[in-house]
Amino acid sequence: MILTILVGVALTATTILISPVAGAAGSSGVLAVADYAFSTANHSRPPQIVTAGDVANAVATASLNKASLTLVFNIGDVLDYPRLIMFMNSVTYKHSCVDFSAKVGQSPTVIPCPAKAVALWSELPFVFNASRSAVADAASSGRAVSGADITHSFIGSNYKVLKTPTFRAGQGGVVAIIWKMKFNGALTTSQACIRFPKTEAGIPIQVACKQ
Repeated sequence: MILTILVGVALTATTILISPVAGAAGSSGVLAVADYAFSTANHSRPPQIVTAGDVANAVATASLNKASLTLVFNIGDVLDYPRLIMFMNSVTYKHSCVDFSAKVGQSPTVIPCPAKAVALWSELPFVFNASRSAVADAASSGRAVSGADITHSFIGSNYKVLKTPTFRAGQGGVVAIIWKMKFNGALTTSQACIRFPKTEAGIPIQVACKQ
């Protein structure tokens, strides 16, 4: 499988303003919800690590969620941060992040929201839009996506292909994408890797980037 790198070259970087302070959405309210999700998992038989379902249940429990928290992303939603969740206070619009341990019985921790996690969450939909379009455009011609199709799909976007994808239709390949964006005034660079399908009308999926 061929690995190709794309780098974002936006003249004006995307700007995200999120308070990086741990507990910005109200630490007591955030911990109340996080600790309840932890309690749900810890009182299972046998005890288990916190799941996305545990978190969703805690947020949806009105008598517990007195801080008006909504879930921005849940456990497993951001590939590079699989145990991280983000809350937003729906009244103040401030954010907080919680890291849930991958070890049974270890309490969650409220942490500053990682800039790269926010960048991945906010930008991946646009990356996937271009990726799916490349696959669909190829399918309209009766074939699987090729490297040339991917290059064409990203023309005019915030990304540039540094190494031209060389895989032919039916071979499939992994494309690493890098982009820049401003997070609370600081420029950050993030990366995502997309595996393109070997089959016509297949589904591009995010995979772990090889270091």
